[in-house]
Amino acid sequence: MNKNAFLSRLIYVGKDERELRNLLASIFKNRKDVPDTETLIDLYGNDVLRICMYYMKNKDDAEDAFQDVFVKIHKNKSQYEAKASIKTWITRIAINTCKDILKSSWNKKTTYLDGNISDELIYHDEVSLGDEVYEAIQSLSDIYKEVIFLKYYNDMTAKEISAITGASESAINSRILRAKTELRNILTQKGIDISG
Repeated sequence: MNKNAFLSRLIYVGKDERELRNLLASIFKNRKDVPDTETLIDLYGNDVLRICMYYMKNKDDAEDAFQDVFVKIHKNKSQYEAKASIKTWITRIAINTCKDILKSSWNKKTTYLDGNISDELIYHDEVSLGDEVYEAIQSLSDIYKEVIFLKYYNDMTAKEISAITGASESAINSRILRAKTELRNILTQKGIDISG
Protein backbone atom coordinates (compact mmCIF):
# COMPACT_ATOMS: atom_id res chain seq x y z
CA MET A 1 0.00 0.00 0.00
CA ASN A 2 1.49 3.37 -0.96
CA LYS A 3 1.66 6.27 1.49
CA ASN A 4 -1.26 8.25 0.01
CA ALA A 5 -3.56 5.21 0.08
CA PHE A 6 -2.42 4.56 3.64
CA LEU A 7 -3.20 8.16 4.66
CA SER A 8 -6.59 8.04 2.93
CA ARG A 9 -7.44 4.85 4.79
CA LEU A 10 -6.49 6.46 8.10
CA ILE A 11 -8.72 9.42 7.39
CA TYR A 12 -11.52 7.10 6.27
CA VAL A 13 -11.51 5.09 9.49
CA GLY A 14 -12.07 8.27 11.47
CA LYS A 15 -8.73 9.10 13.05
CA ASP A 16 -8.71 12.64 14.33
CA GLU A 17 -6.14 15.17 13.12
CA ARG A 18 -3.87 14.86 16.15
CA GLU A 19 -3.68 11.07 15.89
CA LEU A 20 -2.96 11.37 12.18
CA ARG A 21 -0.19 13.91 12.80
CA ASN A 22 1.34 11.71 15.49
CA LEU A 23 1.20 8.71 13.21
CA LEU A 24 2.79 10.65 10.36
CA ALA A 25 5.49 11.92 12.70
CA SER A 26 6.29 8.36 13.79
CA ILE A 27 6.30 7.12 10.17
CA PHE A 28 8.69 9.84 9.00
CA LYS A 29 10.67 10.33 12.21
CA ASN A 30 13.81 8.51 11.17
CA ARG A 31 13.45 8.85 7.43
CA LYS A 32 14.56 11.55 5.07
CA ASP A 33 11.47 11.36 2.86
CA VAL A 34 8.67 13.80 3.51
CA PRO A 35 5.03 13.54 2.45
CA ASP A 36 4.05 15.39 -0.70
CA THR A 37 3.39 19.11 -0.39
CA GLU A 38 -0.37 18.71 -0.75
CA THR A 39 -0.48 16.33 2.22
CA LEU A 40 1.65 18.73 4.26
CA ILE A 41 -0.74 21.58 3.43
CA ASP A 42 -3.71 19.42 4.46
CA LEU A 43 -2.06 18.48 7.76
CA TYR A 44 -0.25 21.68 8.71
CA GLY A 45 -1.81 24.40 6.56
CA ASN A 46 -4.00 25.80 9.34
CA ASP A 47 -1.05 25.97 11.74
CA VAL A 48 1.12 27.70 9.15
CA LEU A 49 -1.61 30.20 8.30
CA ARG A 50 -2.11 30.94 12.00
CA ILE A 51 1.64 31.54 12.38
CA CYS A 52 1.65 33.81 9.34
CA MET A 53 -1.33 35.81 10.69
CA TYR A 54 0.39 36.13 14.06
CA TYR A 55 3.52 37.61 12.51
CA MET A 56 2.18 39.46 9.49
CA LYS A 57 -0.93 40.98 11.17
CA ASN A 58 -3.02 41.13 7.98
CA LYS A 59 -4.70 38.61 5.74
CA ASP A 60 -3.04 39.45 2.43
CA ASP A 61 0.52 39.41 3.75
CA ALA A 62 -0.23 36.24 5.74
CA GLU A 63 -1.50 34.49 2.62
CA ASP A 64 1.61 35.58 0.69
CA ALA A 65 3.84 34.31 3.49
CA PHE A 66 1.83 31.05 3.59
CA GLN A 67 2.58 30.50 -0.10
CA ASP A 68 6.25 31.34 0.38
CA VAL A 69 6.47 28.82 3.23
CA PHE A 70 5.10 25.94 1.19
CA VAL A 71 7.18 26.87 -1.86
CA LYS A 72 10.28 26.71 0.38
CA ILE A 73 9.14 23.40 1.84
CA HIS A 74 8.55 21.97 -1.62
CA LYS A 75 11.95 23.11 -2.87
CA ASN A 76 13.81 21.97 0.26
CA LYS A 77 12.16 18.63 1.04
CA SER A 78 15.40 16.83 0.26
CA GLN A 79 17.15 18.85 2.97
CA TYR A 80 14.81 17.64 5.71
CA GLU A 81 16.78 15.84 8.38
CA ALA A 82 14.82 13.75 10.82
CA LYS A 83 16.44 15.49 13.79
CA ALA A 84 13.09 17.13 14.61
CA SER A 85 9.49 16.32 13.78
CA ILE A 86 8.02 17.47 10.50
CA LYS A 87 5.78 19.86 12.43
CA THR A 88 8.79 21.47 14.10
CA TRP A 89 10.60 21.76 10.76
CA ILE A 90 7.57 23.36 9.08
CA THR A 91 6.97 25.72 12.01
CA ARG A 92 10.59 26.86 11.94
CA ILE A 93 10.35 27.54 8.19
CA ALA A 94 7.10 29.48 8.70
CA ILE A 95 8.48 31.65 11.51
CA ASN A 96 11.75 32.34 9.69
CA THR A 97 9.91 33.18 6.47
CA CYS A 98 7.66 35.66 8.27
CA LYS A 99 10.58 37.25 10.09
CA ASP A 100 12.52 37.55 6.82
CA ILE A 101 9.56 39.24 5.14
CA LEU A 102 9.11 41.64 8.05
CA LYS A 103 12.74 42.72 8.03
CA SER A 104 12.95 43.01 4.24
CA SER A 105 13.50 46.45 2.75
CA TRP A 106 10.32 46.07 0.69
CA ASN A 107 8.23 45.58 3.82
CA LYS A 108 9.86 48.52 5.62
CA LYS A 109 8.91 50.81 2.74
CA THR A 110 5.32 49.55 2.52
CA THR A 111 2.55 51.76 3.83
CA TYR A 112 -0.94 50.41 4.35
CA LEU A 113 -3.76 52.67 3.22
CA ASP A 114 -6.20 51.29 5.75
CA GLY A 115 -4.96 51.81 9.27
CA ASN A 116 -7.62 49.50 10.72
CA ILE A 117 -6.80 45.87 10.01
CA SER A 118 -9.14 44.34 12.58
CA ASP A 119 -11.66 43.29 9.94
CA GLU A 120 -8.93 41.33 8.17
CA LEU A 121 -7.85 39.31 11.19
CA ILE A 122 -10.18 36.43 10.48
CA TYR A 123 -7.86 33.47 10.88
CA HIS A 124 -7.65 33.33 14.65
CA ASP A 125 -9.50 30.24 15.84
CA GLU A 126 -12.15 31.27 18.34
CA VAL A 127 -10.38 34.56 18.97
CA SER A 128 -11.37 38.06 17.98
CA LEU A 129 -9.57 41.32 18.59
CA GLY A 130 -12.23 42.21 21.15
CA ASP A 131 -11.39 39.12 23.16
CA GLU A 132 -9.74 40.13 26.44
CA VAL A 133 -7.39 37.14 26.52
CA TYR A 134 -6.16 37.79 22.99
CA GLU A 135 -5.57 41.46 23.85
CA ALA A 136 -3.70 40.42 27.00
CA ILE A 137 -1.48 38.08 25.00
CA GLN A 138 -0.78 40.83 22.48
CA SER A 139 0.36 43.11 25.31
CA LEU A 140 3.10 40.66 26.35
CA SER A 141 6.68 41.18 25.23
CA ASP A 142 7.57 39.34 22.01
CA ILE A 143 9.63 36.68 23.79
CA TYR A 144 6.62 35.68 25.94
CA LYS A 145 4.06 36.16 23.19
CA GLU A 146 5.91 33.72 20.93
CA VAL A 147 6.09 30.89 23.47
CA ILE A 148 2.44 31.31 24.46
CA PHE A 149 1.43 31.30 20.81
CA LEU A 150 3.45 28.17 20.01
CA LYS A 151 2.44 26.34 23.20
CA TYR A 152 -1.28 27.06 23.32
CA TYR A 153 -2.30 28.04 19.79
CA ASN A 154 -0.08 25.52 17.98
CA ASP A 155 -0.17 22.86 20.71
CA MET A 156 3.60 22.42 20.80
CA THR A 157 5.72 21.00 23.60
CA ALA A 158 8.56 22.89 25.26
CA LYS A 159 10.98 20.55 23.47
CA GLU A 160 9.49 21.45 20.07
CA ILE A 161 9.53 25.16 20.90
CA SER A 162 13.14 24.82 21.98
CA ALA A 163 14.04 23.26 18.62
CA ILE A 164 12.34 26.14 16.80
CA THR A 165 13.68 29.05 18.84
CA GLY A 166 17.11 27.69 19.69
CA ALA A 167 16.58 28.38 23.40
CA SER A 168 17.03 25.56 25.90
CA GLU A 169 14.00 23.58 27.01
CA SER A 170 14.35 24.91 30.57
CA ALA A 171 14.48 28.48 29.24
CA ILE A 172 11.27 27.82 27.29
CA ASN A 173 9.56 26.42 30.39
CA SER A 174 10.66 29.51 32.34
CA ARG A 175 9.33 31.81 29.62
CA ILE A 176 6.00 29.98 29.60
CA LEU A 177 5.73 30.26 33.38
CA ARG A 178 6.62 33.97 33.34
CA ALA A 179 4.21 34.63 30.48
CA LYS A 180 1.38 32.88 32.32
CA THR A 181 2.15 34.92 35.44
CA GLU A 182 2.10 38.15 33.41
CA LEU A 183 -1.15 37.11 31.71
CA ARG A 184 -2.73 36.33 35.08
CA ASN A 185 -1.73 39.78 36.37
CA ILE A 186 -3.02 41.57 33.24
CA LEU A 187 -6.35 39.73 33.30
CA THR A 188 -6.77 40.26 37.05
CA GLN A 189 -6.15 44.01 36.58
CA LYS A 190 -8.89 44.02 33.93
CA GLY A 191 -11.26 42.39 36.41
CA ILE A 192 -11.42 39.04 34.68
CA ASP A 193 -11.75 36.08 37.03
CA ILE A 194 -9.35 33.34 35.99
CA SER A 195 -9.54 31.19 39.10
CA GLY A 196 -12.00 28.68 37.59
